[in-house]
Amino acid sequence: MPELPEVETVTSGLNFAIKNLIVKKVHVNRYDLRIKVSNEITSVLNNLKVIAVKRRAKYGIIHFQNEYSIVFHLGMSGRIVIDREIFTPLQKHDHIAIELFKKNNKNYKLRFLFRDPRRFGFFNIYKTHSINYNNLFKALGPEPLADNFSIDNLFNKITKSHSNIKSLLLNQNIISGLGNIYVCEALFLAGISPRTEGYSLSLRQIESLYYKIKEVLLKAIKEGGTSIQDHKKVSGEIGYFQNYLSVYNRENERCYNNCKEQIIRFKQNGRSTYYCPNCQK
Repeated sequence: MPELPEVETVTSGLNFAIKNLIVKKVHVNRYDLRIKVSNEITSVLNNLKVIAVKRRAKYGIIHFQNEYSIVFHLGMSGRIVIDREIFTPLQKHDHIAIELFKKNNKNYKLRFLFRDPRRFGFFNIYKTHSINYNNLFKALGPEPLADNFSIDNLFNKITKSHSNIKSLLLNQNIISGLGNIYVCEALFLAGISPRTEGYSLSLRQIESLYYKIKEVLLKAIKEGGTSIQDHKKVSGEIGYFQNYLSVYNRENERCYNNCKEQIIRFKQNGRSTYYCPNCQK
């Protein structure tokens, strides 16, 4: 599933491509996604300008004039695909297509598609700041790259729990946007075992973890995300952070810290966890 860096890569690329363009037409192939697509999407967006495309946690948000917004989630296999000038026929899994033009150049054509073979994602329209819109985000914790994400806040939330630190970091109510890849990587860089219970961590350990979370996310964004399975940028290019992974997806490979141990994979809370038993005690 795309995590914060992948969604950031997609939303920043989409923002660059469609900001200030005007909607010409919306076509829906399927309404029965994870959240049923509103029938309004084909009517209320016509002739509205795109104000900005942003990210919140693992959600992408497209803001339009007249206080309408599209919120999308890429699920397991979702992608945003951009066509310019020549529009190829829609593929089987292209569920929604939005055509846009420039205000002073109606001959300029751009189309972006929401493509999702497994249909675990969603793509829907909301009145910005409506109850349904706000309900999508109200339980989310702070963004790990935002100013309101502090060491004290992270320490207070983690050390009150007897849950393992990995499950705490995956909890979107505590910190938003992290997923399995970047939690495994941050814990390795901080030298913390994923089995460690939250209450037992010291302030010094939490401080190290805080900075390593930021470090790994910023590096992943710079590299365009991790493309192990489905992730691609809106341009169709892959990300390259998989070339920098320290533990994730490296089962039985030697630890990069030259400690002579191999990376171990085990099931934890239903997910694969990767770590070095020597460096993360």
